[in-house]
Amino acid sequence: MPADPIVLVANNPFGHHLLTAQLLDIYKGLKLDREIILLCNGMMPNVDASIAPHIKPISFAKTRFGAINYLILMLTLVQFRWRHPKSVYHLRGFVAGTFFSLSRFFLIGAERYVYDPRGAFFIEWREAGRSILISRVFAIIESRLIRHSTATIVTSERFAKLYRKLFGYPTRYRVIYNSTSFPFQGSDKSLPSEGRVRIVYLGTFNHWHDMGEVARVISSIVEQIGPQRSEVYIYTSNKFHAAAAATFGPITCAALRVGYVIYHDLPSALSDKHIGVSVVRPTVSTRIASPIKISDYVAFGLIPVLNSGIGDFDEFFKTENSALLYKYGEVVDATGLDSVRTSPNGQIYDCVSKEEAKNRLAKILELLING
Repeated sequence: MPADPIVLVANNPFGHHLLTAQLLDIYKGLKLDREIILLCNGMMPNVDASIAPHIKPISFAKTRFGAINYLILMLTLVQFRWRHPKSVYHLRGFVAGTFFSLSRFFLIGAERYVYDPRGAFFIEWREAGRSILISRVFAIIESRLIRHSTATIVTSERFAKLYRKLFGYPTRYRVIYNSTSFPFQGSDKSLPSEGRVRIVYLGTFNHWHDMGEVARVISSIVEQIGPQRSEVYIYTSNKFHAAAAATFGPITCAALRVGYVIYHDLPSALSDKHIGVSVVRPTVSTRIASPIKISDYVAFGLIPVLNSGIGDFDEFFKTENSALLYKYGEVVDATGLDSVRTSPNGQIYDCVSKEEAKNRLAKILELLING
Protein backbone atom coordinates (compact mmCIF):
# COMPACT_ATOMS: atom_id res chain seq x y z
CA MET A 1 0.00 0.00 0.00
CA PRO A 2 1.53 3.37 -0.97
CA ALA A 3 2.52 5.77 1.79
CA ASP A 4 0.34 8.79 2.45
CA PRO A 5 1.37 11.83 0.40
CA ILE A 6 3.41 14.88 1.27
CA VAL A 7 0.99 17.80 1.01
CA LEU A 8 2.30 21.26 0.14
CA VAL A 9 -0.10 24.11 0.95
CA ALA A 10 0.45 27.56 -0.56
CA ASN A 11 -1.52 30.74 -1.14
CA ASN A 12 0.30 31.40 -4.44
CA PRO A 13 -1.06 30.19 -7.77
CA PHE A 14 0.71 27.34 -9.52
CA GLY A 15 3.37 28.83 -11.79
CA HIS A 16 4.02 31.91 -9.63
CA HIS A 17 7.75 32.65 -9.60
CA LEU A 18 8.07 32.73 -5.80
CA LEU A 19 6.30 29.40 -5.44
CA THR A 20 8.34 27.90 -8.27
CA ALA A 21 11.74 29.00 -7.01
CA GLN A 22 11.17 28.59 -3.30
CA LEU A 23 9.22 25.35 -3.22
CA LEU A 24 8.55 23.42 -6.42
CA ASP A 25 12.08 23.52 -7.83
CA ILE A 26 13.51 22.62 -4.43
CA TYR A 27 11.37 19.47 -4.23
CA LYS A 28 12.62 18.43 -7.65
CA GLY A 29 15.30 15.80 -7.27
CA LEU A 30 14.49 14.88 -3.68
CA LYS A 31 14.36 11.11 -3.35
CA LEU A 32 10.93 10.71 -1.82
CA ASP A 33 8.86 7.55 -2.04
CA ARG A 34 5.61 9.48 -1.63
CA GLU A 35 3.32 11.35 -3.94
CA ILE A 36 3.70 15.13 -3.62
CA ILE A 37 0.45 17.09 -3.77
CA LEU A 38 0.24 20.87 -3.97
CA LEU A 39 -2.88 22.68 -2.75
CA CYS A 40 -2.57 26.06 -4.47
CA ASN A 41 -4.57 29.22 -5.05
CA GLY A 42 -5.29 28.87 -8.76
CA MET A 43 -3.10 28.62 -11.85
CA MET A 44 -1.05 31.35 -13.52
CA PRO A 45 -2.13 32.13 -17.12
CA ASN A 46 -0.55 29.99 -19.84
CA VAL A 47 0.98 27.62 -17.27
CA ASP A 48 0.27 23.92 -17.04
CA ALA A 49 1.39 21.10 -14.78
CA SER A 50 4.26 20.14 -17.11
CA ILE A 51 6.50 22.78 -15.47
CA ALA A 52 6.61 20.57 -12.36
CA PRO A 53 5.84 16.97 -13.32
CA HIS A 54 6.96 15.75 -9.90
CA ILE A 55 4.09 17.67 -8.26
CA LYS A 56 0.34 17.04 -8.48
CA PRO A 57 -1.33 20.50 -8.27
CA ILE A 58 -4.86 20.83 -6.91
CA SER A 59 -6.35 24.31 -6.98
CA PHE A 60 -8.71 25.38 -4.23
CA ALA A 61 -9.62 28.56 -6.19
CA LYS A 62 -12.88 27.24 -7.59
CA THR A 63 -14.82 30.52 -7.58
CA ARG A 64 -14.29 34.26 -7.95
CA PHE A 65 -14.87 34.75 -4.23
CA GLY A 66 -11.86 34.46 -1.93
CA ALA A 67 -13.84 33.59 1.20
CA ILE A 68 -15.49 30.65 -0.53
CA ASN A 69 -12.17 29.47 -1.94
CA TYR A 70 -10.58 29.45 1.52
CA LEU A 71 -13.58 27.52 2.84
CA ILE A 72 -12.88 24.99 0.06
CA LEU A 73 -9.24 24.88 1.21
CA MET A 74 -10.28 24.10 4.80
CA LEU A 75 -12.70 21.40 3.70
CA THR A 76 -10.04 19.90 1.45
CA LEU A 77 -7.57 19.82 4.36
CA VAL A 78 -10.15 18.12 6.60
CA GLN A 79 -10.74 15.57 3.83
CA PHE A 80 -7.00 14.91 3.54
CA ARG A 81 -6.76 14.42 7.30
CA TRP A 82 -9.32 11.62 7.27
CA ARG A 83 -8.23 9.98 4.02
CA HIS A 84 -4.49 10.28 4.63
CA PRO A 85 -3.94 10.32 8.40
CA LYS A 86 -0.18 9.80 8.06
CA SER A 87 0.42 12.61 5.57
CA VAL A 88 2.97 15.27 6.37
CA TYR A 89 2.44 18.89 5.43
CA HIS A 90 4.64 21.73 4.20
CA LEU A 91 2.80 24.98 4.94
CA ARG A 92 4.24 27.76 2.81
CA GLY A 93 3.24 31.17 4.10
CA PHE A 94 1.23 32.48 7.02
CA VAL A 95 -2.08 32.32 5.13
CA ALA A 96 -1.59 28.62 4.36
CA GLY A 97 -0.63 28.01 7.98
CA THR A 98 -3.66 29.89 9.31
CA PHE A 99 -6.19 27.92 7.28
CA PHE A 100 -4.40 24.69 8.13
CA SER A 101 -4.79 25.66 11.79
CA LEU A 102 -8.46 26.53 11.36
CA SER A 103 -9.13 23.23 9.61
CA ARG A 104 -7.66 21.34 12.58
CA PHE A 105 -9.10 23.47 15.40
CA PHE A 106 -7.60 22.20 18.67
CA LEU A 107 -6.23 19.06 16.98
CA ILE A 108 -3.40 20.88 15.23
CA GLY A 109 -0.82 19.18 17.43
CA ALA A 110 -1.82 15.80 16.02
CA GLU A 111 -0.47 16.65 12.56
CA ARG A 112 3.12 16.55 11.39
CA TYR A 113 4.11 19.62 9.45
CA VAL A 114 6.85 22.08 8.66
CA TYR A 115 5.83 25.72 8.88
CA ASP A 116 7.46 27.90 6.22
CA PRO A 117 6.20 31.50 6.74
CA ARG A 118 8.67 33.27 4.38
CA GLY A 119 8.19 36.45 6.39
CA ALA A 120 6.75 37.97 9.55
CA PHE A 121 3.21 38.49 8.27
CA PHE A 122 1.77 39.85 11.51
CA ILE A 123 4.49 42.53 11.58
CA GLU A 124 3.97 43.36 7.89
CA TRP A 125 0.25 43.77 8.61
CA ARG A 126 0.99 46.34 11.32
CA GLU A 127 3.61 48.14 9.22
CA ALA A 128 1.09 48.58 6.42
CA GLY A 129 -1.07 50.61 8.81
CA ARG A 130 -3.68 47.93 9.44
CA SER A 131 -5.36 46.97 12.71
CA ILE A 132 -2.97 46.39 15.62
CA LEU A 133 -5.58 44.19 17.32
CA ILE A 134 -5.74 41.88 14.30
CA SER A 135 -1.95 41.88 14.20
CA ARG A 136 -1.92 40.57 17.78
CA VAL A 137 -4.35 37.82 16.85
CA PHE A 138 -2.08 36.88 13.94
CA ALA A 139 0.88 36.77 16.34
CA ILE A 140 -0.99 34.27 18.54
CA ILE A 141 -1.67 32.09 15.48
CA GLU A 142 2.00 32.38 14.44
CA SER A 143 3.17 31.31 17.88
CA ARG A 144 0.86 28.30 17.84
CA LEU A 145 2.00 27.24 14.39
CA ILE A 146 5.65 27.43 15.45
CA ARG A 147 5.05 25.59 18.73
CA HIS A 148 3.37 22.60 17.09
CA SER A 149 5.65 22.41 14.04
CA THR A 150 8.34 19.82 13.61
CA ALA A 151 10.44 22.69 12.27
CA THR A 152 9.84 26.28 11.20
CA ILE A 153 11.76 27.52 8.17
CA VAL A 154 13.16 31.05 8.34
CA THR A 155 14.92 32.80 5.48
CA SER A 156 17.86 34.38 7.33
CA GLU A 157 19.83 34.16 10.56
CA ARG A 158 18.33 37.56 11.43
CA PHE A 159 14.86 36.03 11.03
CA ALA A 160 15.73 33.19 13.40
CA LYS A 161 17.11 35.65 15.97
CA LEU A 162 13.97 37.80 15.83
CA TYR A 163 11.58 34.86 16.22
CA ARG A 164 13.56 33.37 19.10
CA LYS A 165 13.21 36.73 20.84
CA LEU A 166 9.48 37.12 20.07
CA PHE A 167 8.23 33.55 20.49
CA GLY A 168 10.92 31.38 22.04
CA TYR A 169 11.05 27.72 20.87
CA PRO A 170 14.77 28.12 20.02
CA THR A 171 15.19 24.62 18.58
CA ARG A 172 12.41 24.98 16.00
CA TYR A 173 14.06 27.28 13.47
CA ARG A 174 15.92 26.15 10.35
CA VAL A 175 17.44 28.69 7.96
CA ILE A 176 16.75 28.14 4.26
CA TYR A 177 17.51 31.25 2.24
CA ASN A 178 15.21 32.28 -0.59
CA SER A 179 16.90 30.35 -3.34
CA THR A 180 17.54 30.76 -7.03
CA SER A 181 16.63 27.99 -9.46
CA PHE A 182 19.59 28.71 -11.76
CA PRO A 183 23.23 27.58 -11.89
CA PHE A 184 25.99 30.01 -10.98
CA GLN A 185 27.20 32.03 -13.94
CA GLY A 186 28.94 34.75 -11.95
CA SER A 187 32.41 34.79 -13.42
CA ASP A 188 34.47 37.88 -12.64
CA LYS A 189 31.97 40.17 -14.30
CA SER A 190 32.47 43.93 -14.21
CA LEU A 191 31.06 46.93 -16.04
CA PRO A 192 32.02 47.04 -19.74
CA SER A 193 34.63 49.69 -20.52
CA GLU A 194 32.78 50.53 -23.72
CA GLY A 195 29.25 50.13 -25.00
CA ARG A 196 25.95 50.00 -23.16
CA VAL A 197 25.53 49.28 -19.46
CA ARG A 198 22.27 47.41 -18.81
CA ILE A 199 20.54 48.04 -15.48
CA VAL A 200 17.65 45.85 -14.35
CA TYR A 201 15.09 45.93 -11.57
CA LEU A 202 13.30 42.63 -11.08
CA GLY A 203 10.27 42.40 -8.84
CA THR A 204 7.11 43.97 -7.51
CA PHE A 205 6.21 47.38 -6.10
CA ASN A 206 4.40 48.07 -2.82
CA HIS A 207 4.88 49.70 0.58
CA TRP A 208 8.16 47.86 1.08
CA HIS A 209 9.39 48.25 -2.52
CA ASP A 210 8.66 51.87 -3.33
CA MET A 211 8.60 52.63 -7.05
CA GLY A 212 9.76 56.21 -6.50
CA GLU A 213 12.80 55.09 -4.53
CA VAL A 214 13.69 52.50 -7.16
CA ALA A 215 13.46 55.22 -9.83
CA ARG A 216 15.59 57.58 -7.75
CA VAL A 217 18.32 54.97 -7.34
CA ILE A 218 18.33 53.99 -11.01
CA SER A 219 18.27 57.64 -12.11
CA SER A 220 21.32 58.35 -9.93
CA ILE A 221 23.22 55.39 -11.38
CA VAL A 222 22.33 56.42 -14.94
CA GLU A 223 23.50 60.00 -14.36
CA GLN A 224 26.86 58.81 -13.04
CA ILE A 225 27.47 56.16 -15.70
CA GLY A 226 26.21 58.41 -18.47
CA PRO A 227 22.69 58.50 -19.94
CA GLN A 228 23.97 57.73 -23.45
CA ARG A 229 25.49 54.47 -22.17
CA SER A 230 22.66 53.31 -19.92
CA GLU A 231 19.79 50.97 -20.69
CA VAL A 232 17.10 50.43 -18.05
CA TYR A 233 14.94 47.29 -17.80
CA ILE A 234 12.02 46.97 -15.39
CA TYR A 235 10.64 43.42 -15.16
CA THR A 236 7.47 43.45 -13.09
CA SER A 237 3.85 42.28 -13.09
CA ASN A 238 1.59 43.61 -15.83
CA LYS A 239 -0.50 45.58 -13.34
CA PHE A 240 2.48 47.87 -12.66
CA HIS A 241 3.45 48.53 -16.28
CA ALA A 242 1.56 51.79 -16.78
CA ALA A 243 2.77 53.27 -13.50
CA ALA A 244 6.33 52.08 -14.14
CA ALA A 245 6.38 53.61 -17.63
CA ALA A 246 5.23 56.93 -16.16
CA THR A 247 7.66 56.84 -13.22
CA PHE A 248 10.77 55.66 -15.07
CA GLY A 249 9.96 57.42 -18.35
CA PRO A 250 11.49 60.77 -17.29
CA ILE A 251 14.89 59.12 -16.74
CA THR A 252 17.14 60.14 -19.63
CA CYS A 253 18.78 56.96 -20.88
CA ALA A 254 19.65 55.16 -24.11
CA ALA A 255 16.73 52.73 -23.70
CA LEU A 256 13.90 51.97 -21.28
CA ARG A 257 12.06 48.65 -21.34
CA VAL A 258 9.14 47.75 -19.06
CA GLY A 259 7.90 44.18 -19.28
CA TYR A 260 7.16 40.90 -17.54
CA VAL A 261 9.31 37.77 -17.56
CA ILE A 262 8.15 34.38 -16.29
CA TYR A 263 10.61 32.87 -13.86
CA HIS A 264 11.89 30.09 -16.12
CA ASP A 265 12.74 32.71 -18.80
CA LEU A 266 15.06 34.67 -16.51
CA PRO A 267 18.23 33.18 -18.06
CA SER A 268 17.54 34.92 -21.35
CA ALA A 269 16.36 38.09 -19.60
CA LEU A 270 19.29 38.50 -17.22
CA SER A 271 22.25 36.93 -19.00
CA ASP A 272 23.20 40.18 -20.81
CA LYS A 273 22.55 42.54 -17.89
CA HIS A 274 25.30 44.14 -15.81
CA ILE A 275 23.67 45.75 -12.75
CA GLY A 276 20.78 44.37 -10.68
CA VAL A 277 18.96 46.80 -8.40
CA SER A 278 17.23 45.78 -5.16
CA VAL A 279 15.41 48.38 -3.07
CA VAL A 280 13.71 47.36 0.18
CA ARG A 281 12.35 49.83 2.75
CA PRO A 282 14.14 48.93 6.02
CA THR A 283 11.54 47.86 8.60
CA VAL A 284 11.34 45.19 11.28
CA SER A 285 9.78 42.77 8.78
CA THR A 286 12.24 43.46 5.94
CA ARG A 287 15.53 43.54 7.84
CA ILE A 288 15.09 39.79 8.29
CA ALA A 289 14.38 39.23 4.59
CA SER A 290 16.28 37.27 1.96
CA PRO A 291 15.22 38.89 -1.36
CA ILE A 292 14.95 36.32 -4.12
CA LYS A 293 16.10 38.94 -6.64
CA ILE A 294 19.48 39.06 -4.86
CA SER A 295 19.81 35.28 -5.23
CA ASP A 296 19.03 35.54 -8.96
CA TYR A 297 21.37 38.53 -9.48
CA VAL A 298 24.16 36.58 -7.78
CA ALA A 299 23.48 33.50 -9.91
CA PHE A 300 23.80 35.47 -13.14
CA GLY A 301 26.83 37.45 -12.03
CA LEU A 302 25.16 40.84 -12.00
CA ILE A 303 26.61 43.58 -9.82
CA PRO A 304 24.03 43.96 -7.03
CA VAL A 305 23.11 47.52 -6.08
CA LEU A 306 21.11 47.37 -2.87
CA ASN A 307 20.33 49.34 0.24
CA SER A 308 22.04 48.17 3.39
CA GLY A 309 20.40 46.59 6.41
CA ILE A 310 18.46 43.83 4.64
CA GLY A 311 19.30 40.16 5.28
CA ASP A 312 22.57 38.49 6.21
CA PHE A 313 25.05 39.40 3.47
CA ASP A 314 25.94 43.08 3.88
CA GLU A 315 29.26 42.43 5.61
CA PHE A 316 30.28 39.92 2.95
CA PHE A 317 29.49 42.37 0.14
CA LYS A 318 31.50 45.11 1.88
CA THR A 319 34.50 42.91 2.68
CA GLU A 320 34.68 41.39 -0.80
CA ASN A 321 33.67 44.59 -2.67
CA SER A 322 31.24 42.43 -4.64
CA ALA A 323 28.21 44.75 -4.53
CA LEU A 324 27.37 48.44 -4.19
CA LEU A 325 25.51 49.27 -0.99
CA TYR A 326 23.80 52.55 -0.13
CA LYS A 327 21.54 53.76 2.68
CA TYR A 328 17.85 53.83 1.87
CA GLY A 329 16.72 57.32 0.85
CA GLU A 330 20.27 58.72 0.82
CA VAL A 331 22.77 59.59 -1.92
CA VAL A 332 23.84 56.71 -4.16
CA ASP A 333 27.55 56.97 -4.92
CA ALA A 334 28.13 54.85 -8.02
CA THR A 335 31.76 55.90 -8.54
CA GLY A 336 32.93 52.57 -7.11
CA LEU A 337 31.01 50.42 -9.60
CA ASP A 338 34.06 50.04 -11.85
CA SER A 339 35.99 48.33 -9.07
CA VAL A 340 33.26 45.88 -8.03
CA ARG A 341 33.98 42.23 -8.90
CA THR A 342 31.29 39.57 -8.67
CA SER A 343 33.24 36.31 -8.53
CA PRO A 344 33.40 36.25 -4.69
CA ASN A 345 29.61 36.07 -4.70
CA GLY A 346 29.97 32.40 -5.51
CA GLN A 347 30.21 31.97 -1.74
CA ILE A 348 26.79 33.56 -1.35
CA TYR A 349 25.48 31.40 -4.18
CA ASP A 350 26.53 28.36 -2.18
CA CYS A 351 24.05 29.51 0.50
CA VAL A 352 21.18 30.46 -1.84
CA SER A 353 21.41 27.74 -4.49
CA LYS A 354 18.59 25.31 -5.13
CA GLU A 355 20.89 22.44 -4.20
CA GLU A 356 21.68 23.90 -0.78
CA ALA A 357 17.99 24.59 -0.13
CA LYS A 358 17.19 21.03 -1.17
CA ASN A 359 19.83 19.59 1.18
CA ARG A 360 18.51 21.62 4.12
CA LEU A 361 14.89 20.74 3.35
CA ALA A 362 15.75 17.03 3.05
CA LYS A 363 16.91 16.98 6.68
CA ILE A 364 13.62 18.55 7.78
CA LEU A 365 11.56 16.10 5.74
CA GLU A 366 13.47 13.21 7.28
CA LEU A 367 12.33 14.41 10.71
CA LEU A 368 8.76 14.78 9.44
CA ILE A 369 8.50 11.42 7.72
CA ASN A 370 10.35 9.36 10.32
CA GLY A 371 9.24 11.29 13.40
